[in-house]
Amino acid sequence: MGTNGLKAIGVLLALRRHAKRHANWTLSIAVLSTLVIVGLLALYLIRETPEFP
Repeated sequence: MGTNGLKAIGVLLALRRHAKRHANWTLSIAVLSTLVIVGLLALYLIRETPEFP
């Protein structure tokens, strides 16, 4: 990988450490509930199509 690759990985890890903040729980719950609703809607639509048993 060479030294440039290792330097790039080091920079990315350093930036990630600085960018860590506390979790925004409201946003996390909103995203999770949206994903659950989309998944349930997809399952309902798949079940309603005649191609699937």
